[in-house]
Amino acid sequence: MKATVSEPESWKRIIDIEIPEQELNSAFEKKLNDLKRTIKLPGFRTGKVPSALIKQRFGPSIREEAIEELIQKSFKDACDQNKINPVSQPKIMNLKAPEGEALSFSIETEVDPEIDIKGYNNLEIKTQPEEIKDSDVEKSLKNLQERLAEFKDAGRPAQKGDYVKLEYLKVIIDGQERSDISFPKYPVELGGENRIEDFDEGIIGHSADETIDLKIKFPDDYADTQVAGKEGEFQIKILSVQEKLLPEINEEFLQKMGNFKSESELREQIKQSLQQDALKKAKEEAHNQAIDILIANNPFDVPPTRIEQAIDYYYHQAMQYQMPNTPAPSREEIAEQLKDIALRAVKRQRIIDFIADKEKIKPTAEEVDNEIKRMAEMYNHPFEQLKQQLRKNGTTLRIRDDIMEQKTLDYLIGEYTPEKKD
Repeated sequence: MKATVSEPESWKRIIDIEIPEQELNSAFEKKLNDLKRTIKLPGFRTGKVPSALIKQRFGPSIREEAIEELIQKSFKDACDQNKINPVSQPKIMNLKAPEGEALSFSIETEVDPEIDIKGYNNLEIKTQPEEIKDSDVEKSLKNLQERLAEFKDAGRPAQKGDYVKLEYLKVIIDGQERSDISFPKYPVELGGENRIEDFDEGIIGHSADETIDLKIKFPDDYADTQVAGKEGEFQIKILSVQEKLLPEINEEFLQKMGNFKSESELREQIKQSLQQDALKKAKEEAHNQAIDILIANNPFDVPPTRIEQAIDYYYHQAMQYQMPNTPAPSREEIAEQLKDIALRAVKRQRIIDFIADKEKIKPTAEEVDNEIKRMAEMYNHPFEQLKQQLRKNGTTLRIRDDIMEQKTLDYLIGEYTPEKKD
């Protein structure tokens, strides 16, 4: 086999391959003999069909199979010999296989181009978490009270902040009556987030069991694009009006929150939790800043296949979490919206892999076990049993990659120092 490699792009390799006629004939004869041992034809015992008859009936298809196998083998051999690591499916071009002559063809494939990331060890980026104020603690405490809130019939006309349960008796959109507009299954908060102001204002001041007529205009950016920007008329029956009662911060409340001895102890726990969240957010921002600087200062090409693979992932994620009764985006729409994000994601991973390899950053067995122990506690699963399960299904490799990535990112912001080995 003769193989010549050209590089029309940093991410593209074209391999011109020529296979001698003798090698093609040998491959043909081997497949012929393999078929001869198993083929069954009327009038002949298994293994006794004449080769000439097999060639006459099946010669062209045998030759095609031999050529296909030679192409696959020669592509692999050429990649091994030339240290090519394909990241895309090979594209076969200019295939020539005339009888009595050598087999020749070209294969185009994509690769990750070599990179050399510079300036990563002097970025001088530090984690700067936001200071947690008393007002932040107060807001979080209020949210905890909201979670344990109780609802009771208001016994009065509806006010802003009340929760009302409704039934749509008639819905008209742009002059056309609609039966496909369903009323909320659960009580809705008047004046709550993402509510239509005109709608809620029309309900305020009315009581349970009243039937009212409302005219509204849907916002142009309304989530349901079928009615966004249109005029709507509603005939609504108010089934109930409820007010929300927040629990007092007393002994019962403290026990429900985790057996806290006092309100001050609960507040301190909230503050620590908020500080941890702020630190996590600040670290992510520092990591992103470091990666953005390295991308800007170290330009390199990315093979198109890598971008398409990232877009495929985003598309499948979008389909998995698609909200019911909302139009699903097409892959083309996802590609248009997220192509820049996909490009950054691919460059980010290549930079992390380069630095981890250069600085010999790896997860330790203890770090991997600690992560599995955390998962075992979370899912109430025996550690050793989970460890074996994760090893068999390949999750352990993902855990190792995640730890390596986190340590590398921490290294970039000065929060991790690799061990130096002789």
